[in-house]
Amino acid sequence: MLVGRLLGLALIVLAVIMASADAVMALGPGEYAGIATADVLTLLTGDAMEASQSGLSMLSALGAMVLHLPAWAVVGPMGFSLLLACRKRQRRYRFRR
Repeated sequence: MLVGRLLGLALIVLAVIMASADAVMALGPGEYAGIATADVLTLLTGDAMEASQSGLSMLSALGAMVLHLPAWAVVGPMGFSLLLACRKRQRRYRFRR
């Protein structure tokens, strides 16, 4: 549980850093090109992940949509859900008097 909470906090911090980098790039003088999730996955795996355009099924269309989202919009909810799933819970004593 502790590892899950630490990983969730790390993902949230990473999402905040990515969102601030997007804000700095948007306010810069050049053309705005945000950090997409496909770019982050390409950096991590070394393989460009692209969905083929011919015969897109519902699942691959959803995957292509997620790959085009900003990276902070994907990493942040993953960190929050991991943090929520691994939180400390109070012990409930139902049959205790």
